[in-house]
Amino acid sequence: MDKKASNPDKYFISKTIELAKKASGLTSPNPMVGALVVKDGIIVGEGWHEKAGMPHAEVEALNNAGEKARGATIYVSLEPCGHFGKTPPCVYKIKESGIKRVVAAVKDPNPLVAGKGFDYLRNNGIEVAYGILEEQAKKLNEVFFKNIASGLPFITIKEAVTLDGNIGYKNSQKKYYLSSVRSREYTHYLRFINDAIMVSAKTVLHDDPILDVRTNRNGIKNKFLTKKWTKIILDLDLTTPASSKIFSSYGNVLIFTSNDYDSEKDNRKRLLKEKGAIIEDVYYNYINGKRFLNLQEIFKICGGLKITSILVEAGPALFSSLICEKNYDKLIINLTPNILGDKNGIDLFKHLNLKGKEKIKLGSLDVKKFGDEVFLSYYPKQ
Repeated sequence: MDKKASNPDKYFISKTIELAKKASGLTSPNPMVGALVVKDGIIVGEGWHEKAGMPHAEVEALNNAGEKARGATIYVSLEPCGHFGKTPPCVYKIKESGIKRVVAAVKDPNPLVAGKGFDYLRNNGIEVAYGILEEQAKKLNEVFFKNIASGLPFITIKEAVTLDGNIGYKNSQKKYYLSSVRSREYTHYLRFINDAIMVSAKTVLHDDPILDVRTNRNGIKNKFLTKKWTKIILDLDLTTPASSKIFSSYGNVLIFTSNDYDSEKDNRKRLLKEKGAIIEDVYYNYINGKRFLNLQEIFKICGGLKITSILVEAGPALFSSLICEKNYDKLIINLTPNILGDKNGIDLFKHLNLKGKEKIKLGSLDVKKFGDEVFLSYYPKQ
């Protein structure tokens, strides 16, 4: 049976979600939104929010539809806004265009909107329906929903591991990749759709990474390559060299360090700040006799800096800390067809000191396949 004929609202809302995805990585701190204007079952206008500060999806779709919008239905993947921000309220444009019905996937969680857009429309004689493909719409904007509710960034841990759980060779001085070229391209896409990339100082010292985002892939438009990323380093003792390649690539460098200093650390801080680094002092905790920076404090500071999402490329110690303290929202494992063995490999899970029958529960699996490799995406379960 034709999906469009059997359930037109569901069909057109699914189309708005696909439109919204065209702006993945470009709308932060705003949500991704797609919109369609439909008249007599025919799409007469479409649009999506292309970038923060640019017109919203509803405005783009209505401008595209022109006079055909009069008496039509507009489908939107998120409740239309009813407040002034960088752009005027979308509900005003909807009313002026003569739309008779608004169908949305989900209510906007932003307290500035949160049902007020729907109320305005109803009060002006426009029919409103919402809750169609609601879970899909929430997943589309999972970063926005978490950030609005908590003020904290959405944390994704990404790891490339062998079949026996290793992330690289011990004591290797050469740069090498476990992942294929196609998998690395997808990893750069994951970097692109997040506001920041986080690593430990140990990674910077060992690999001297650039931590850039090769963005001319996955259909990303060149005209939007002005997005500025933040490269975050967790560095207890400020051991990051001022000569690190990370300072040569685009974006801010944000370093979190412990709040205890001596003269040598003060000097290292001065050199790093001269390179343009932003340095934040935070508390640290002792876990199994080792010092770890307070991740909750770090993520709270990141939220205050308007960083809504972070991709963490972690070594074993940081991985364990994030997992055990439940300071993550999604785990992505790039499973590679390699076996390194216990003597040769760096075990990602070596610091996970689970007791008895304790285990980390994950769910909601999503799988992407690239040749002989897979990306397994999970969410933590309670």
